[in-house]
Amino acid sequence: MTLKHNGILIWMVFLLVNQTQAQHKNDFEAGLFNIGFGGIIGGIGAVINKKPRQKTGKVFLKGLYQGALGGYLLFESKRLVGKFSETGNYSYIWPSKLVNSAGVSIIENAAANRNLWEQWHINFGFNRFEFYTKDKFKISYRVMPFALYKTIEGFTNGKLNFSESFKIGSFVFTTSKINSGFTSGRALTNSILILNNLGLKKESTLAHELIHVYQYESFSGMNPFLNVPIAKLNINQKWVKTYHKIFYTDFNYLSSQGIYSTYKNHDTNFFEKEARYYSFFR
Repeated sequence: MTLKHNGILIWMVFLLVNQTQAQHKNDFEAGLFNIGFGGIIGGIGAVINKKPRQKTGKVFLKGLYQGALGGYLLFESKRLVGKFSETGNYSYIWPSKLVNSAGVSIIENAAANRNLWEQWHINFGFNRFEFYTKDKFKISYRVMPFALYKTIEGFTNGKLNFSESFKIGSFVFTTSKINSGFTSGRALTNSILILNNLGLKKESTLAHELIHVYQYESFSGMNPFLNVPIAKLNINQKWVKTYHKIFYTDFNYLSSQGIYSTYKNHDTNFFEKEARYYSFFR
């Protein structure tokens, strides 16, 4: 497929997510949305990345069911965040992060037309750790540039809280003031900025922003849509090859923020509705 066709398919995903009015009134609706989200991205991505001799329908169905499985794991990871918000028990967080990373990895594999078990990753701030299991087990490390930029923003606007960062699995910065309206927290890609001294509101705020972190993470399932044009750039371009060895471009920041910005009303914003559902801001 050409880059033009890829762009059209990417825009279709934007419209599908943007037009959904799921209220997340219950776990069934919440789960259905995440399963559908993963399935659509996995199916479309698999077709974009299919090999010439592969049949489109078969490839799409494989990507669809693998992506749906990943989407189900996204839902379960968010439910664990909801348990944390409800109880204040941090023991739910790292299992949630691991399940979420597994779900996103499966969606990425589906969209890249890979088997669901071939490649895994987990992020901590701007750091992406990748695990390859297809032939020989291998671990690699790359930096996500947009997440790095937002981490620097976190340092300039607050103070890194080491204890909360370790317990949450993302960089957590605390501050006395957030310059973005009446809010107690902000997600900076996959870092979090919250107000000091939130008291009983701290867990709900962390849960709310952690859902936004997961939203950012989940859109990395769309990054394989660009595998073909990126591979073409790598041909005879040493600097491009070097860049990709060091950096993993988190285009998911652009796609998630692009859709987020289409909502003019904060209260009707789907991303905010989902975050409120799991953080008990209802």
